[in-house]
Amino acid sequence: MKKVTLLLLILFLVMGASGGYGYYVIVLEDDADDTDNTPKSKSPPIARINPSNPKIQANETIRFSASDSTDSDGDTLTFTWIFEGDSEQYSSETIERTYPDGGDFYVNLLVTDSTGLTDEAETTVSVVEDYHGEANGSVDNGESDEIEFPVKATAVSVLITYSLNDQRITGAAFPSSVTLVLNDADGNELRREEGQEEGDGSWSFSSDVLQSVGPYVFLIEGEEGTMGYEVDIDVKY
Repeated sequence: MKKVTLLLLILFLVMGASGGYGYYVIVLEDDADDTDNTPKSKSPPIARINPSNPKIQANETIRFSASDSTDSDGDTLTFTWIFEGDSEQYSSETIERTYPDGGDFYVNLLVTDSTGLTDEAETTVSVVEDYHGEANGSVDNGESDEIEFPVKATAVSVLITYSLNDQRITGAAFPSSVTLVLNDADGNELRREEGQEEGDGSWSFSSDVLQSVGPYVFLIEGEEGTMGYEVDIDVKY
């Protein structure tokens, strides 16, 4: 506040022996300090984790960053990471993690500014495990083999690759053949191919077809002769 000086000029008529007039000046001064001591308000930091709610494969390394965290006061920030299943705490702006098993795992970030104010952010990392299965064998006329594999709700695709090998003696009147069938977990037939002879092939299915969750069955049914097979099945998540 600026200093204020108040001048009051008061005229008194003083009747004296001299018959003159007297003037009196009264000065009032405000000596309040000019400094504003009102404390300025401080804002806490804002914590942010990048990436948010990531989805990764098992054994894939992911890099978490707190660099998007901010502080409107321009204070220096420190970072503390807490990971589900890990008793340790980590102090750095970025950190890398690898998850060997599938599942959902909690991540917490605590951001502290130089005045001690804090903010927290949290996210969940979804760790998925792709499925790979292999099978081989042979079927005769009238026999069938079943190859079962799991499909979860988050499946993105299924790829079945096969190699068929006619095991009859060369020169037989009719080549060996089989019927290939894929049934979903509810027993619905998704695809059928009859009269498959020796050779290689593949079937692929996208998530819009994989509505049923649970064990799927790939069938190899013998039609003619003896057919050997090798099958690879991959489920992506």
